[in-house]
Amino acid sequence: MTLVTLEKIVRRFGEDPILDGLSLRVDEGDRIGVVGDNGAGKTTMVRILAGVDHADTGERNTRRDLRIAYGAQMPAMPKGTTVQDLVMLGTGEHAALEARMRQLETKMAAGDEAALRAYGELQAAFEAGGGYDRTHQVEKVLFGLGFGDADLRKDVSVLSGGEKSRVQLAILMTTPADLLILDEPTNHLDLQGIEFVEGFVQRYPGAVVVVSHDRTFLDAIANAIVEVGDGVATRWKGNFSHYSQQRDQALLAQARAFKSQREFVEKEMEYIRRNMAGRMSAQAKGRLKRLQRLQLIDKPKGNRASMRLTFGKTTRGQQGQTAMEGDALTVKAGSRLLIERGEFRVWFGEVTALLGRNGAGKTTLLRLLAGIGQPAAGTIKRAHNLRVGYFSQEKNDLPQHGTVLEAMRELDRTVDDRELRDHLAMFLFCGDDVDKPVGELSGGEKQRLSLARMTRAQFDLLCMDEPTNHLDVAGTEGLEQALKEFPGTVVLITHDRRLVTEVADRVLWVEGGGIRTFDQGLAQCQRVLAEERAAARAAEAEARDRELAKIAATAPPPAKAIESGKIRNPLLFERLEQRIIDLEQAIADVQSAMLDPDNYASASKMKELQATEAAKKAELAAAYEEWENWQ
Repeated sequence: MTLVTLEKIVRRFGEDPILDGLSLRVDEGDRIGVVGDNGAGKTTMVRILAGVDHADTGERNTRRDLRIAYGAQMPAMPKGTTVQDLVMLGTGEHAALEARMRQLETKMAAGDEAALRAYGELQAAFEAGGGYDRTHQVEKVLFGLGFGDADLRKDVSVLSGGEKSRVQLAILMTTPADLLILDEPTNHLDLQGIEFVEGFVQRYPGAVVVVSHDRTFLDAIANAIVEVGDGVATRWKGNFSHYSQQRDQALLAQARAFKSQREFVEKEMEYIRRNMAGRMSAQAKGRLKRLQRLQLIDKPKGNRASMRLTFGKTTRGQQGQTAMEGDALTVKAGSRLLIERGEFRVWFGEVTALLGRNGAGKTTLLRLLAGIGQPAAGTIKRAHNLRVGYFSQEKNDLPQHGTVLEAMRELDRTVDDRELRDHLAMFLFCGDDVDKPVGELSGGEKQRLSLARMTRAQFDLLCMDEPTNHLDVAGTEGLEQALKEFPGTVVLITHDRRLVTEVADRVLWVEGGGIRTFDQGLAQCQRVLAEERAAARAAEAEARDRELAKIAATAPPPAKAIESGKIRNPLLFERLEQRIIDLEQAIADVQSAMLDPDNYASASKMKELQATEAAKKAELAAAYEEWENWQ
């Protein structure tokens, strides 16, 4: 069933349309990844899709009572509200939906078939928001996004920008909806948080539309890719890898067809020119008429302009030698201890990924490596005359005033404007773009300007903190290629797993106050950490079992059993427990069947399923009562 459609949407900002005849359809079960260049209109499209922005012309049509969860619905964060309370409150949709379902249940009891159909439509959205187990769902999502027990009780007014973004993401992920729209959800998340969101989207009962530049994320969750560009949306089947292959093949086929048609037209025109005035003029005129009716193939646009990054080619240091090392390093942020007696080594000519959970101290450590600040204890040793460049995700290196061109000129006043303009053009600042005030640049433009400034200088070691934030896919791929070609040394913080896989030789993992080195890269790091987490969960389960066994061994038997001198057969008790498990699974299966569109569209099928559900719940209640009163 179709949830929402956009038909020939036109949206202008100023004179030029950013969307020009765009059409899109979202169906139940869709997992759509949205890609495109920065400024192509991705966010504009999803805002219109969500109904929070309006097109200048065109139509938006939705299914009746469609519920959409999108970031524009975010509530305020009033002082005095805890993180958990704010997410529990959410947008208010869960409470309203539950009240509506209670009203429908009353009507259903009276045999109202229309209420039966409406109830079935509401159930999928209700379950998406956590259902009747909302508290557990909210806690699960918050923990998955990197919040700890203490964070749940934090006042939202003291949260950092990244924490507020994660709270807003948690609200979206626990809002009852038929369609979930996420705009760059992996920003501000660490690797475990991204993996959690991946799993959540894969299991989400409704449809999902995600704007993202994270190629690995899109490979994991998408069953379709929508590319926004030139004012329109082009849909491709499969995940990001399939899209890349299909797009390349389509461009190649179009290029071949264009070349073939151009050669045909030139050959025909040559014949026409030679014979228009001669005895073959009738044939020439006929060919001319056929050419005039010919549908010309557009010249392939190919890949759009992308950044051409070139870091310095002359670097000091010999491959395999130590560029930098930390010994007994203690790192603090204020009074908070982040790393205690950490040790690491960075080698010349290698890319080292600095990874770990949010708040573990990665950025603080990277700043120390770049020579900004001093460790609380221990030492950082650097190779002699090592030239270190630092790229900050906060863009602290950018001037607060002046234009893009002036921001480049302040680095070297001996260089003429033409050379600076040529350099800026490699970072997609062309023409009048160089005269834009720095303060008015978008996040992606500031990211590109910071990279442009960094690449003007010669460095032996680059310290880069989340350089892919705000970059589109083409920009990320350009950075990836530049890092592969850079002969120097790189220490890189990033949440882009594809980038780490492609460029990193080693991983330094920061967690729990320590620094661990994985010499075989991200794959080894993820494998070892997953094994350790699984072992920890197994140990916790074993400890709980031991504690329960200890309690059971020391607890006196039930009073009635002692008085009667009889204890019922433990085999029968095991069978009762298995019966309870079977009934719970049967109820879950029935509830799942209720979410099937074919079932909730049929009043008779829904009535039958609800009768089955009621009977199974009655059996379960009786079984629980027997279990609780077992003697």
